[in-house]
Amino acid sequence: MALSIEEIVNKHESALKKYRGLYAFADLLATYFVLYVLFVLFNMRDLFLMFSIFEPYTGAKYSILGFGVVFETLGLIFLAFILSLIFTAIRHYRAEKKDAIALIEETHPVLRERLRTAYDNRNTDNIIVRDLIGGVIIDSKPVQSSSFLDRRKLTKDLVVIVFAVTILAYVAGTGYQTTLSPTDLNGVIDKLPLVSNSNSDLYPVEENGGPSNNTSRENIFGKPAVVVVEGKDVDLTIPPGTGQGFTSQETGEQTNESFTQSGLVNPEAEASQAYYDNLPEGYKNVIQSYFEGLAGE
Repeated sequence: MALSIEEIVNKHESALKKYRGLYAFADLLATYFVLYVLFVLFNMRDLFLMFSIFEPYTGAKYSILGFGVVFETLGLIFLAFILSLIFTAIRHYRAEKKDAIALIEETHPVLRERLRTAYDNRNTDNIIVRDLIGGVIIDSKPVQSSSFLDRRKLTKDLVVIVFAVTILAYVAGTGYQTTLSPTDLNGVIDKLPLVSNSNSDLYPVEENGGPSNNTSRENIFGKPAVVVVEGKDVDLTIPPGTGQGFTSQETGEQTNESFTQSGLVNPEAEASQAYYDNLPEGYKNVIQSYFEGLAGE
């Protein structure tokens, strides 16, 4: 009898897990088709043109099941699948999950509290428990696992899938697309204050490395630096052109001039005529006699 009550609960629990997997699959398909239709309508294939890493692959065609599929289409399919997988996982992870016993007791009031009590005491052997389990088994016979299937939820997902596929077929047949594109965001990003003014303190540079013509050359060095030395203002501004490389130097013609040796001179020391003019007063005679003595030696 204990095995019977356990088998009944396990049978309904197994069916409930299958239904939950069916819900997840239906939600995944519905989310995927909705995302893919939105990607096609809003020209999300241009998203791959905004990244240089995809440039070698854009426009390339791949043969899949005999059909030529463009790289951008494969990228949209993969991106839509990844996003739909993430959204579905988050949605089902946060959803409330009830076990089979709770659902049976909710849909069949005659088994409320009795089914849970009988299942928890299935290994207890006494007359009271046996009588309780026997009554629960009899009352649970009308319970069908198919009653746990949420047909309303599946119908809603099916309607969304059919609607998305219909729009996708219409777009594929007529080629209809909106004028919006991810590339339009480039203009919006450039208009942002933080982006547009980020390089406002830089001077435009021409191809030859010099400043742009529309920029005043007088102010590129900022305010002149002035210091005061002994009451006089000294300008420390670096003039334009300083430090910008080597300047061209003109070389004159080389001349071959021969070396002329000077004649012989008297090796004896001679006093300079200006020597006496630089001697301090009072020491002139002493210094003169000292140097004359050195000259005599």
